[in-house]
Amino acid sequence: MKFMKGMLIGGIVTAGIAMIYAETMDQNKKKMMKKGRQFAKKMGIV
Repeated sequence: MKFMKGMLIGGIVTAGIAMIYAETMDQNKKKMMKKGRQFAKKMGIV
């Protein structure tokens, strides 16, 4: 069960990061990393 939960969370995080990257591709990298961390906190991972 832990493996499946990990796979599910990992997939969601990867999809979220991909979406954030697509939105911020033309902006600087620091801003993208900040958005990624905020998203991870919102998901309750960090």
